[in-house]
Amino acid sequence: MNNIIKTFALALFAGSVLTSCELDLLPLNDVVLENYWTNKGDVENVLNSCYYGLEEASNIERMIVWGEVRSDNVEAGPGIGNSLRHLIKGNLKQTNDLCTWSSFYNVINRCNTLLYYAPQVSEKDPNLTPSDLNAISAEARGLRALCYFYLIRTFKDVPFTFEASIDDTQYYLRGASKHEVILDSLIEDIELCKNQAVNRYYNDKMNSGRITRDFLYSLLADMYLWRASDANLSAGEQRTFYKKAIECADWVIENKIKFLNNEKNVSIKANLDNFVYNNYGYPLLAERSLSGNSLVPSAYNAIFGEGNSFESIFELTYDQNTSALKNTSVFRMYGGVNSGVMNNPQLYASQAMQSSEITGKSFNNDGGLFSVTTDYRSLYSYRYSENGNYNILKYVVRQFNGENDFGTANTSTWKVPTGGLASMLRESDQAHIGWIIYRLTDVMLMRAEAEIQLAGLDTKTIDWTGVTTTTSRQNGADLSTPEELYQDAFNLINAVYLRANPYAQTSTAYYPQLSNFTTFDSFVKLCENERRRELLFEGKRYYDLVRRARRDGNTSHLAEAVSSKFEGNAMRIKMSQMDFMYMPIFKNELDVNPYLHQNPVYSEDEDIVKN
Repeated sequence: MNNIIKTFALALFAGSVLTSCELDLLPLNDVVLENYWTNKGDVENVLNSCYYGLEEASNIERMIVWGEVRSDNVEAGPGIGNSLRHLIKGNLKQTNDLCTWSSFYNVINRCNTLLYYAPQVSEKDPNLTPSDLNAISAEARGLRALCYFYLIRTFKDVPFTFEASIDDTQYYLRGASKHEVILDSLIEDIELCKNQAVNRYYNDKMNSGRITRDFLYSLLADMYLWRASDANLSAGEQRTFYKKAIECADWVIENKIKFLNNEKNVSIKANLDNFVYNNYGYPLLAERSLSGNSLVPSAYNAIFGEGNSFESIFELTYDQNTSALKNTSVFRMYGGVNSGVMNNPQLYASQAMQSSEITGKSFNNDGGLFSVTTDYRSLYSYRYSENGNYNILKYVVRQFNGENDFGTANTSTWKVPTGGLASMLRESDQAHIGWIIYRLTDVMLMRAEAEIQLAGLDTKTIDWTGVTTTTSRQNGADLSTPEELYQDAFNLINAVYLRANPYAQTSTAYYPQLSNFTTFDSFVKLCENERRRELLFEGKRYYDLVRRARRDGNTSHLAEAVSSKFEGNAMRIKMSQMDFMYMPIFKNELDVNPYLHQNPVYSEDEDIVKN
């Protein structure tokens, strides 16, 4: 980290936001300390550079690689490079450049620098009011916490500081802090500023492309869920953290509902899934058009095709201007087209997810990831092929226009458009789609997971005989018994499932029934499978598996999942070591920082052969 944090702060963002000729006339330190931090515009420019830094290809690439590649969701594609090939085989070495963390620390130091100077600017420029300062600081704190959260989930213990590196006399040669200490510090920091951020901006693009209170509460829910998922904690400590996760997730859901009702937003209400909203109380966009005749996945088009949808909480947003920064990482990793010709993606969807064409219509929690033909996500997330090579479609398809592009969601038909798969995909000059960090269904399923785990602390089995059941939404504070917690979690999961399965809404025979789930383990499996279906290829799956392993105190479930795409037991044996869940520290960081020590499980390993 020394070669990153030791640099001048302004050097990290000068190229992206500053055009003043002063940069050519004055030493960099003079610009930073005397000439730059003078007014509100300077602070806003640096804040923009924090967002810009997070949007750079190196960070998006790592969000995909760290959150997906080691999971059971993906396998090697035809365009895969050597570093990614070794990682996907499980041959992790400290020389693999995908283990570098410098791009995240760049953003962290920009945030630290802003938080150091902004209060001084507020004393010089009355235009930077106290409320403005608080809101901007909350954004910087949120971005900083997000970066650190990625780092501790990926590496476990990492160097940690809230101090800015503002000149080259400061040497930040630090050892790694314990991940629990870092997480507690992040939670405390965001708790202090969560209500200081802007509640809602004036347009959809800003509202989901900037840090808001919805994001800060979502991040807290995620961090509390991660903090609770620790086998070394007492039941009382776990209970406290799970309740906080539920409370924060519920705040986000309630805020979405308030906006929907208070603003009387006709366009959003017209596109809601009325069955889900009227029966469960969750405002999710309809996957099928109101007429019921169109088979176009409308929610996909809004969330992933157009971006910045009502359901989005925070996404890294790219300008459609041809000269602007593009989301090239998704284009390289998942695919796209150049001049009408498909490029070779680095990743395919794992063939282990689906060995044959889906034929059923009734929900089966033991029938594979997708057990029904009516689940729109089984058609728009990736394209099944009898010959293998499952192309990832999520994010890559610009828009589904009809059956010729999509297929029939209530039969076993899988269609490729007349013009071929390439006709559905984004061209390289259209790689401006955002990268979603949090969206509403993610938060809903976080709340469901926390409720199931909280209920499981009291009872592992449940008899629904004589229990009054309801599908109406409840506030987290109203849930006091295991029955209420399990039932509310089930309703959250069902709401997400039924939005994706409009055909299943026609009969209770086609979707999960509460009476069929009577054990803690069955609820855990239901929630985990739904998160996987809903969040495929969004950088969530591997972290979900690691969170469960931390909660279980062993890697048996994670090893079972990850080894499904390998032959033999080599990966299963390797994954039995808890520390192997995490990445090694990059060798260059160890070379420059004597206080860092390598994760002890890494050594020169033999290749693991894929199925």
